[in-house]
This record gives sequence, structure tokens and C-alpha cells, in this order.
Amino acid sequence: MYSFNANQLNDRLPDILELADIDEVVVTRDSGENLVIVKESVWRSLQDAAHLFATDVNADRLLRSLQQLRTEFLSQPEVE
Repeated sequence: MYSFNANQLNDRLPDILELADIDEVVVTRDSGENLVIVKESVWRSLQDAAHLFATDVNADRLLRSLQQLRTEFLSQPEVE
């Protein structure tokens, strides 16, 4: 993760946007909350995950599915 002060945004915008292509960029501000710049695809994935885990029923189903996948994956014999 990279971090820049809000005062640097104007002068360093091309650099900041280039870094945002590969990682999150935190913009620190003297007043107010800090900001995070992420790629749109990352943001959409986070929104989707938040939606899927919004209810206990969905969260339980997803976690059980992941647990089942892990169990099946780990029980497969190794191929040499």
C-alpha cells in the first residue's frame, strides 16, 4: 500500500494513478478521514463481497461452501 498527503495529489497525480493500478493508495488529509484509491474492479469485488455477506444466512452458506471445497481439495491424492 502506498500513502500520499492530499497536498501532493496535484503534483503527483500521474504517479499516484500508476501506483493505483497495482495496489491501493491511501491519501492522508490534515482534516477529515483519509481516502483510499483503488481500481474499479477491486471496488466492485469488495461491494459484491459485502452484499453476499450482508445476511447471516448468506454468510453461513458461503462459509460452508468454502469449507467443503477446502475439504475436497485437501482429500484429493497428490499426482506425481
